[in-house]
Amino acid sequence: MKVKVGKKIKLFRIVTQAEVVPWHLKNFIDRSEQDYKLFVIGDNVTRFKNDYTFVTFIDVKILRKTSLFYDFKALFNLVFLCVKIRPHIIHSIMPKAGLLSSIAGVLSFVPIRIHTFTGQVWATKTGFSRKFFKFMDKLVFKLNTVCLTDSPSQSNFLAQNGFLVDGEPIQYLGKGSLSGVNLEVFDSNIVNDRNTLRAELGISKNDFVYVFLARKSIVKGIKELIEAFAQVAYLPNVKLLFIGPDESNGFLDKLLAENKKITNKIVSLDIVKNHEKYLAVSDVLCLPSSSEGFGTIVVEAAALGIPSIGFDIVGLSDSIENGYSGILVPFKDTNKFSEAMINLYENAEYLKELKINAKERVIEYFSADAIYAFQNEFYKSLL
Repeated sequence: MKVKVGKKIKLFRIVTQAEVVPWHLKNFIDRSEQDYKLFVIGDNVTRFKNDYTFVTFIDVKILRKTSLFYDFKALFNLVFLCVKIRPHIIHSIMPKAGLLSSIAGVLSFVPIRIHTFTGQVWATKTGFSRKFFKFMDKLVFKLNTVCLTDSPSQSNFLAQNGFLVDGEPIQYLGKGSLSGVNLEVFDSNIVNDRNTLRAELGISKNDFVYVFLARKSIVKGIKELIEAFAQVAYLPNVKLLFIGPDESNGFLDKLLAENKKITNKIVSLDIVKNHEKYLAVSDVLCLPSSSEGFGTIVVEAAALGIPSIGFDIVGLSDSIENGYSGILVPFKDTNKFSEAMINLYENAEYLKELKINAKERVIEYFSADAIYAFQNEFYKSLL
């Protein structure tokens, strides 16, 4: 398919939930005005319409969990939008959005259908659940004209599980990442004001701060985080800055009740704006997640000179270069995780080395401008 010279590419970016817009699409949107007539579609995305007047935001209620009524309704709405607007490309992220948009694209004859895999629900499951969710991903893989992943290790993991394109792993852009890091926003100058920011949070300038910034859910490792921090909390002047929406269905409350002795060292917040400021007041990012596509928050922290500790899993093994920009520990090993936390607390020289390396690595490989250039070139190559 060809687009006339001078005409913008009509592009649908389809997501499941609105939070994905600032988390994963913002850097692309900020750079897209000259190249694309952009439509962002998903649940409650119109809340961002005043932030980007050149983007058309369309609300379609796409639930993360299965609901036959809402799923069929969302599918009908997506087909209607595809027929009405006739996009050149539809590009989805997140599992449910990927499934519904790929079916809608096929039914409405959209010529280019793309899905980016950002972590597999079935990776940590067993039995029927694993087979079912893997089948859903296979369906998405087959229905789209091309697929991407957001990290090399994820491409290799999927290849080992039969997701191959002409015998090769699914491609990824650059060295990974969905949209890179805006180095103008995640600027180390923010760190210069960190004592002021700390004071607003009730954190002393002498405190050593571990930060968790993600959904507070089991899959993001809240159990392992609290257990690991419980082994660290005896150290003087340590704090855990614990940020994100509670999606644990009561599990977090139970977990904190079991660890009452450390709650006075935890600063807990819900969703925050300008999360770069909260990273900037911290010393180490902790992400004991069991499933990550790439780990965008890792490279955002790294841009501010904040190294990370994570489990050695698909995705994080790309965003964290073990021993160079952070530390990877064996999956689910909370003892090793707490040892790494203590190591960076006690070893100032090693921490300084990781900070410098983390920042340099982001500048070289993961800037938003570089990732946008890869993305732009990729779209145009398909046309």
